[in-house]
Amino acid sequence: MQAIDSALLHSAGRDLQLPATLRVSFEKSGEDQPLLLLSVLRVLPRRRLVALARWHDRTVVAKLFFARSRWQQHLLRERHGITNMVAAGIATPALVDVGTCVDGGCGVLLMQYVDNAESLGARWHRSDNPTRKRLLERAVALIAHCHGEGLIQKDIHLDNFLLQGDTLFLLDAAAVEKQADGEEVGNVRALDNLAMFFAQFPAANDDAVPVLYEHYRARRPNADISSDIGVFAAMLRAKRQARLKIIVDKLYRETSANICQRNWRSMAVYRRELDSASLRAFIDSPDDFISKGRYLKKGNSSTVSVIELDGVSYVAKRYNIKSLWHAIRRMFRPSRAWVSWRNAHMLEMLGIATPRPVLMLERRFGPLRNKAYYLCEYVEGVEALQILDTVPLESPEVAQVLARFRNLFQVMLDYRISHGDMKATNFLVTAEQLLVLDLDAMRQEPDKQRFKAEFSKDMKRFADNWRDRPDMAAHISAMTTP
Repeated sequence: MQAIDSALLHSAGRDLQLPATLRVSFEKSGEDQPLLLLSVLRVLPRRRLVALARWHDRTVVAKLFFARSRWQQHLLRERHGITNMVAAGIATPALVDVGTCVDGGCGVLLMQYVDNAESLGARWHRSDNPTRKRLLERAVALIAHCHGEGLIQKDIHLDNFLLQGDTLFLLDAAAVEKQADGEEVGNVRALDNLAMFFAQFPAANDDAVPVLYEHYRARRPNADISSDIGVFAAMLRAKRQARLKIIVDKLYRETSANICQRNWRSMAVYRRELDSASLRAFIDSPDDFISKGRYLKKGNSSTVSVIELDGVSYVAKRYNIKSLWHAIRRMFRPSRAWVSWRNAHMLEMLGIATPRPVLMLERRFGPLRNKAYYLCEYVEGVEALQILDTVPLESPEVAQVLARFRNLFQVMLDYRISHGDMKATNFLVTAEQLLVLDLDAMRQEPDKQRFKAEFSKDMKRFADNWRDRPDMAAHISAMTTP
């Protein structure tokens, strides 16, 4: 079996091959002992690795810290976080032992392996609405407990909660900060932290926030927290907007979610979980796949085709270069595939349905852009125009579709999003949801007045889909006003 050291941990990135052994000097025994690393749970290249491991015939979770010149600080922060949570009566995986690898370039922290458990995020995504409500109440209660004990989890999200039976564990102790004065977390900072937690959920979940906010207030009766949900709602929108910016900024580089490939001739970003020989073949020769697929559109500005990769159907869109002058103008601007990739992820984070983005590809000459490609999942559905143009206005089917549009328009208003091409054919209806298509003209408008103008154009264009049905056009025009 391969033996590794801190130099290999630092250089391997995401390509570390396990199982392997690492020799570690642990505090409790004072001796050098082999730690068997079984599988990677999470890796932050050149900084940290979390792995399932075997030590003294028991399964543990090993956190390895190997950022050069800083690993001691990172390990100490994790250790202090665990100590503070245990002292506050907050459930967290127990600290088993602490050590240093024998070459001195890595710190090792062993923690209890919590079996038969899953993250709160995994449980939430597979649960029905009543169960989700109960899960969030438990998480909010734990957050309130932390704040009351003077602790704040600065990286507060669902995957930092672990559920085992009736026990809810809080993870990532390095991000748990204790108030210097030992007092409870101040109200402003506490509500900022709570808003950060709620900001990770789709905007459609905000209907549940008032009840959860009151649940939090009830858990901290002595904190004198304001009952004004309007102020907290504004704080939540600001936090979600800030989170959007952080995540969007990561979309064009290598992350745990995405693979990024750059060279002189191209740039590609795609979902790591879908990496395959077929997807890489598409990156090499996208036009071959498009030409062999089923065409949905053969236009001057774009070509759209349904293709198949590994037995799964996808929609491939090529953004064409129409002329030499068009090529020159596009060289220096983000491609429409680049914009669609960003907007699709933005909509996902806001809880607006759109076909799942898979890949963004730009052909380049150095920094200069040329043709671009966007790949997303293929979704079977009915165009909104087909339903709203043929089904009576009073029907339940139309009422359901219009309610979905109303929710969409509200999110667009709240986050100043203009679509730019509100043809009814750019909206797909399934039994479960309304999907937004054609995202390359969509943008967030930082200027309020400009947004009002752009949103008004969107609404006018949307109503124009039913010029021959004045009743439908009037109903849609009245649904919302910026």
